Amino acid sequence: MNSPLALYRQPRLLDRQADIGKRVRPLVDYRMAQHMNGMMLTAVEFFDACKEYVIAFVASGPAEPGKPVPPVSPIVILGLRDGENLMVRADGSWDARYLPAFLRRYPFAYAADPDGRLNLLVDAGWDGFNDQEGELLVQADGEPTEFLKQAMKYLDTFEQESLRTRAFCERLVALDLLISRQLDGSLPETVGGQTVSVGGFSVVDEEKLRALPDATVLELHRSGALGLIQAHLLSLGNASRLLERLVPRTAGPAATH
Repeated sequence: MNSPLALYRQPRLLDRQADIGKRVRPLVDYRMAQHMNGMMLTAVEFFDACKEYVIAFVASGPAEPGKPVPPVSPIVILGLRDGENLMVRADGSWDARYLPAFLRRYPFAYAADPDGRLNLLVDAGWDGFNDQEGELLVQADGEPTEFLKQAMKYLDTFEQESLRTRAFCERLVALDLLISRQLDGSLPETVGGQTVSVGGFSVVDEEKLRALPDATVLELHRSGALGLIQAHLLSLGNASRLLERLVPRTAGPAATH
């Protein structure tokens, strides 16, 4: 699965003096994400995302001292082959009703400095960050425009939800509910019959979930975590849709390679 930074070509700090006059166009072309076969998701998005995507968990760092299992983060699986996002159409539009918040915040992001303070980044490599078209970011006096203030509020909310998501994932790890899985499928013979597979992720093990003590299940229910788990498990039924999306892309000469 791709690193989150794979979306940003030239991330740099937004400079309120040097970037006076800079603008951003509305985000309607998502080809900057066409190489991402996975994308970060926050827990609050599970109930919308589970209707269209496969939600899985991937390692988000090394295991901490004394803990055999590394921390995990939820993602949506967007493709079955490296470097391919099946949700991005040839014209750059997004082929799903729900757009992950991770992408909606683009071209902005937060990055923490060594003291833990969050700094605003912008992808200077995106052609929508320009001098002529779109919403102005910084006023002539160096103060942020209302548009930029709203963008930062969105990032603030995203960071808050990311912290809640981390706590949810820590609970899954602590309860040892995750098990490694991979998606396998075979394309029809009419388009080459190749076998495709994507791995490197985990899902909730339903047997382990059923074996939890009643008190733990009640605690998960009251905290909202059980609902998130059920949304995740429901999302796994979308795996076949990924294969359906892949078939048209393998038709023709490319299918024989």
